[in-house]
Amino acid sequence: MITISHHIKAALTVAGLFIFTTIAALDAQAAPLALKPSKSEEIWIKVAAPVAIDWYEDSCRYDHTEYQTFTDYENCIFESLAQADNAQSREWGLSDRVVREKDTIYISIPNQKQPLVFKDYLEPFEEEHSAHYELQYYDKSHHLLQLLHTMYETQATVIVDLNTGRWQELYATNLKFFDDMTQVVGFNGRQGMAKDIMLWERQKGNNDGRYATVFGSDELYEQDYDDDKKNEVYEARYISWTSNNKVNVDFYYRVNPTDTVAFRVRYIYAADNKEGKWQRVLPDANIND
Repeated sequence: MITISHHIKAALTVAGLFIFTTIAALDAQAAPLALKPSKSEEIWIKVAAPVAIDWYEDSCRYDHTEYQTFTDYENCIFESLAQADNAQSREWGLSDRVVREKDTIYISIPNQKQPLVFKDYLEPFEEEHSAHYELQYYDKSHHLLQLLHTMYETQATVIVDLNTGRWQELYATNLKFFDDMTQVVGFNGRQGMAKDIMLWERQKGNNDGRYATVFGSDELYEQDYDDDKKNEVYEARYISWTSNNKVNVDFYYRVNPTDTVAFRVRYIYAADNKEGKWQRVLPDANIND
């Protein structure tokens, strides 16, 4: 079924890392800021109290059987997406170039007669054939637009260069580009693998700006936590580049499902300077050896 989202053992595994301090309240769009070290060894953050899914009035629910006809349900879905996407486009100052009309997002590109078209599909009783797009993020400095593509058991991110019209779909979410845009990393978008990371590198020797996969972690989520410590705070997970060959991957977990604090678990991935081979590493590992 379609979810309307606004906010989706490798042999190289060396070790995991737990690093802990006390940090301030988390902004989901920014890296947590460290404060004073805590007396314990764990890093704790404040998080919003979890709430049960409670659809607001006039919103579209998952179950289309609640509507008199499937068309009624479909119209509700697309109208909700249009309101959200067009409001976001206006906020970014792109309302003259990026527009949603019902089930379709149109993106105008300079010096091109026809816009790029991204069309949703919604089929009754056919979850595996349903998919929709929504505006996700806009990097104004690089004129790079991101669309979240939600499909059956999978989410992907479509990156669109608004100057050239070139676009590419990466099967990952929460993309984080390195400063020079030559590399990008994100969480695997396939269901059951969302705690693994994927890493791409922009191809040299061509001018289309496409990225190719250079690394993918495998079953990162299989840790020896007790069952009562597996309450992940999905909106708080975060990826950060610390250099052009090293990234931190942070996850946050509640001990109890209703807690308003969570502890951090960090993994570090790096590429050897000699071979460029990515792997999980220990903290302060000499990646040149």
